[in-house]
Amino acid sequence: MEILLPAFAAKSEKDDAASGFIERADGSGSRVAISWDVDPRPGPVAEKVARAATGLASAEALRTQVAGHEAILLRDMRGATLVWRCEKSGRLFRLASEGPRAPDVARLAKTVHCHADRLQTNGDVPAVAMAALGAPFRFANRGRGTISWMNEDEVMTLFAGQAVPAPRDADAARLAAPEWIAAAGLTDARADGAELAQGPQGHPAIAVHGGASLDGHAVRWTLLFWRCLQRQKTFAAVIFGQKTPDAAPLLAARCHG
Repeated sequence: MEILLPAFAAKSEKDDAASGFIERADGSGSRVAISWDVDPRPGPVAEKVARAATGLASAEALRTQVAGHEAILLRDMRGATLVWRCEKSGRLFRLASEGPRAPDVARLAKTVHCHADRLQTNGDVPAVAMAALGAPFRFANRGRGTISWMNEDEVMTLFAGQAVPAPRDADAARLAAPEWIAAAGLTDARADGAELAQGPQGHPAIAVHGGASLDGHAVRWTLLFWRCLQRQKTFAAVIFGQKTPDAAPLLAARCHG
């Protein structure tokens, strides 16, 4: 990740290829910040994803580009934030500029090189407590920001955690679900319903249920969203199969400890 930031004082920084951030502030109300997370979801970032990632639900939204990627520009009275997904590096980026002395976010974006290097990390994917699976699941695959397990025709995929907030309610989770289902390798995803649920390690969660296609065959899926307070990250995990899958194996995910 390369960007030319103004000569403000360093406020906070986490130099992590998978999930990091850099923030600079002048001490008088102006700041710039860029943050990123491993993101296996395919395609350009959607406006609803950009709003959820920044908490800017009522900001004006415009479509633009950053480093050749489609992006969403969110602007309000405080400043502006750009959100985009770089498929070359597999990351979701947020670039914010606020205050009277902060440079225009579009000018900052021209200095961004978000895919200068290939991503060498799988991200913060939860571990699995094998004793808690309760079925003969076996390791299937490790991808960029994902790890998958199989049990006969059922597949469980855990995704890398992100610093962005969790879906605030069942409706938000239902709208967010199809992109995560696409990241699990399914197509034509639809969300049929969502409700509050028990998450891994006692975390409150939201469960979303629906259908999709895999190589032309209909499958059913259940997706969990939860926020790990210990790690301050949002996690997602899905299980799917030809029949409506039991969601209990998702509780074997270990996001902390």
